[in-house]
Amino acid sequence: MAENGKILTREEIEKGAITKAWKDENFKKDLMEKPHKALAQLGVNVPEKIEIKVVEESAKVLYLVLPVNPEDELTDESLESVAGGACKSFCVHDII
Repeated sequence: MAENGKILTREEIEKGAITKAWKDENFKKDLMEKPHKALAQLGVNVPEKIEIKVVEESAKVLYLVLPVNPEDELTDESLESVAGGACKSFCVHDII
């Protein structure tokens, strides 16, 4: 999924993970129980300090995710992480 240091968007990561989970029950189980490990299988390394919650929708349950409000004040750590302006929303840098 991630190749040669390419920066992946959140949407690209989600699409890859969903597609693989639909085809591979073992990957889906890892994704639900150990998301950092599962994403690493796709070549995406998310730092352990970032919590990942994976939930599965059903025919009767729909989840709506509210992203971070971009108008909220950024912390110094957040400012450092976006220095250079490459990512405007959630991005993960491939560090392999």
